[in-house]
Amino acid sequence: MKSFFRFIFLVAFSAGSLASAFGQRIAFISDAHIQNVADHPELVRSMEAQVQSTRLFNENLFALVAALDDAVRKGVSLIVLPGDLTDNGQYVNQEKVRDILDDYTEKHGVRFFVTTGNHDPVRPFGMQYMEHDFLRPDGNRTAYENRCAGYEDEMKCYAAFGFYPKPEYLYWETPFTSYGYEDYDYELASEEGGLQNRHYLLCDSLLAVDASYLVEPVEGLWLLAIDGGVYLPGPVKDGVQTYEGSSVGYNNVLAHKPFLLAWVRKVADEAARRNKTLVAFSHYPLADFNDGASGFVRKAWGSKKFDLHRVPSREVTEAFLDAGIRLHVAGHMHVNDTGVMKGKDGKCLYNIQVPSIATCIPAYKILTVEDAEHFSVETVLLDTVPAYDTFFSLYAREYEADSKAGKRPIWSRDALSSEDYAEWCDWQFRDLVRVRFIPKDLPEVVSGKIVRMSGAELMAYVCKEKVDWNGWSGFDLILDLYRLRYADKLALRLIPEKRLEEYRRLFDVVRKSDASDELIVRLKEIADIFECFLHGEPSGNFRIDLAEDRIVSLE
Repeated sequence: MKSFFRFIFLVAFSAGSLASAFGQRIAFISDAHIQNVADHPELVRSMEAQVQSTRLFNENLFALVAALDDAVRKGVSLIVLPGDLTDNGQYVNQEKVRDILDDYTEKHGVRFFVTTGNHDPVRPFGMQYMEHDFLRPDGNRTAYENRCAGYEDEMKCYAAFGFYPKPEYLYWETPFTSYGYEDYDYELASEEGGLQNRHYLLCDSLLAVDASYLVEPVEGLWLLAIDGGVYLPGPVKDGVQTYEGSSVGYNNVLAHKPFLLAWVRKVADEAARRNKTLVAFSHYPLADFNDGASGFVRKAWGSKKFDLHRVPSREVTEAFLDAGIRLHVAGHMHVNDTGVMKGKDGKCLYNIQVPSIATCIPAYKILTVEDAEHFSVETVLLDTVPAYDTFFSLYAREYEADSKAGKRPIWSRDALSSEDYAEWCDWQFRDLVRVRFIPKDLPEVVSGKIVRMSGAELMAYVCKEKVDWNGWSGFDLILDLYRLRYADKLALRLIPEKRLEEYRRLFDVVRKSDASDELIVRLKEIADIFECFLHGEPSGNFRIDLAEDRIVSLE
């Protein structure tokens, strides 16, 4: 009888279901990597550590609050956090995140939906983790050991944010639940959705947890959280089972989580049959995020550069497209990008990469459901972050302590003059490119010669032409390449049009050269990769039309 009345209710409100979904705005805020520096100032990491990392550690907490405040001001009440909420799943950090989300739920009526990332959990069953480079008040450094959560404790901590059913959800399921839409019942969902029922056989006799779920928070809108993490077992050390990280994401899913694809297909079929608008999200990208540059990078610099091991294979993308996923939102890469892959039947999968709020260029995205087949996306720059300079005086003491000890600081003290959060992030990124990316990613002739030459010297080397290009150097060229790689069109706010035009002239000349000189060969490679990142699919403000399978910039 309960199922019969639910069926009548669904029929009666089917038209209202669509109306409720249409017009919904969903904010996606990714890769916050929170450290609880507010309650535990001893957890502030050094600038030396920050400029060697692909994210900040200390300012992230303030950035998350600023992003949430901004989304609330814009009237957004549904917010998705696609993984890496904390830096390594430390209990002290994830509990701080939970408290923040609880506060916005209570005060502003925001509903949050989270998923797992490779940094939370950093290992499937938790671990003790020794971290270094924490700053003492005098600017010197120390180390701390923290306990990091596994799946069970993370899902318990964030239980109110999608991992488990709630009475107000109109529908909720996992790959392991047995009920259907007509006979949905909150008590039954709570019973079948418990952690004890969400294990799968990873290999041999080893059981692992999958945190995937489907939720209908408002009539007609289905949010599909896919847990793309696979932690493969490594050797046993000192009687303890070790695991590889899950950073490759979906590339391990088909082999080790085949049940996910079958479940996704079932969900997509049901969404189509019931006129539900399906928005899938995961921590991990579901399409190439390198704007067509992956092949050039692989040929020029090898398969271990520019995160090529994290690019999902075409087989993976096609499998999920064939299963019915058309719109997918991801984090993980800290890049602003839109990846589009056309399948064999002509339909496309659109993968929207949400940039991190803790690196160049900090931003989040708002997805608006216009109707069942049309979506608009706004990319919101996060430049105003109150209290982002809280630890500047401590960083100055770090700089002085290292200098007095005869150790040359590797970061730029000019960063402490940043006028806003976006500029602060860019300073961190400049140093990251200089101290990590250039020496580790690029061939020696690039890192040792090209980056040291002025624009004028590069032009003269290629074609003997004298130009007045002394306003930029080879380092600026490589920095701007990485800015484009991470921020896409958002990076153009940092690249003067005049400099961009001079880059184009250099690229034109170097492509016409038939010299076999290694420096010129490397410049050609840089030109090809640069142009890919410069001319990718729209990734700022744009509109996706699933009916016509096209994406159009709104800028």
